[in-house]
Amino acid sequence: MKHGKIGSLTLSGLIIGPLLGSGIILLPTIIYENLGNYAIFAWLVMSIIGICFAYVCGELMIQFPGESGLGNAMETAFGPEIKNLASIFLMIAALMGPVAVMMTAAEYIQTWLFSEHIKLEWIAIILLVMNGLILLLRLNFLGKLSFFISSFAVLILVSGSIFSLLNQPSGSWDFPEFHFDSFGYSLLLLFWTIVGWEIIGNYSSEVKNPRSTIRKAIFFSAAIILLVNLVLSAAVQWTTYNSSFTIRLTGVMFPLFGPLAIGLLTIVATGLCITTHLMVVGGVARLIASLSKSVPVFHFLTKKLSNGAPYKAIALLVLTHLFFVVLLFIKIVTVEQLVGLANAFFIANALIGLFAAIKLLAAPWIKGMAIVLSVLFGILLFRSSIIALFIILVLTLLLSRKRREREEQKAEC
Repeated sequence: MKHGKIGSLTLSGLIIGPLLGSGIILLPTIIYENLGNYAIFAWLVMSIIGICFAYVCGELMIQFPGESGLGNAMETAFGPEIKNLASIFLMIAALMGPVAVMMTAAEYIQTWLFSEHIKLEWIAIILLVMNGLILLLRLNFLGKLSFFISSFAVLILVSGSIFSLLNQPSGSWDFPEFHFDSFGYSLLLLFWTIVGWEIIGNYSSEVKNPRSTIRKAIFFSAAIILLVNLVLSAAVQWTTYNSSFTIRLTGVMFPLFGPLAIGLLTIVATGLCITTHLMVVGGVARLIASLSKSVPVFHFLTKKLSNGAPYKAIALLVLTHLFFVVLLFIKIVTVEQLVGLANAFFIANALIGLFAAIKLLAAPWIKGMAIVLSVLFGILLFRSSIIALFIILVLTLLLSRKRREREEQKAEC
């Protein structure tokens, strides 16, 4: 229905908050501690990579819309097996990444309100169930909710950073000895800040006037994200940043907000984590619903509410997330392991999307951009978890073999 479709501002709401995510709270101080004043260059490099990646993904979304997202382009370029391979990568990432995001939010809430009286895992369970229920609402409402949260987060982070830069400059412009390994590792950590552009395509069937809406939303969102990343990282570097606070960035926000800084940062971090979870789980649930149409045994996952929410696919993802929280609780896995695994599968999915762009998009300069990005993403992938790389290799070989068999059968006919 036309009236249920979303515009560029609402789509921006589904982009800005999730792309900022928990990374914008956690990473500025970590990258600065790793690189010193070189940190701003790492943020600038990854921001430029993110903008280029967003543009390539946007062009693929416009030309190949649908609930399968970039999978539609991948199928056109390489066939259904490679589309399924990329979809599997994305779904595996979505089984683990959102859990780490909610654990981050839980850590902030525990620090601010509960000390250690309530376990992190219980707070994460409450947040996961709450988000699962929110995902059952209309996409238009979810976009507006995300836009409100994103706007609040941007206002707090940018105003606090600018105030500190103007009123408490550190005057420290010394550059430490440059270490390529540390810079490369920091870029790998910062990759988390551009995960999500490829998932937006899963919402493209619910966007009105996709060509203009998607381009406007990507341009606006990328500009805001670039502003926040650079201003906040600059404030961490070039103000009298105090790292003694329990919650990161409090030292940057304290000059403007005083004692309210901890509470505001907790609200901002939790809100951004919630929007990240909403976008990833909502997008991947739509992908699952789309793929299940061709698999009879999973046909039940195609069921949707009248507002278009694929409620059974959402329920499956939320239940899986709760299972992983239990594994965290009994210490079988760690949050760091989940992040490492999810990151690798997000990169693998993005790489296939870039390969599709190289094959399908006509403009030479876009092809060149996709080639450069694929090389960079490949380097990041090979720095990822060995376990994830092994799983990616096995799945790739299996699906590639099926593709060859299909082509041989087609040639014989």
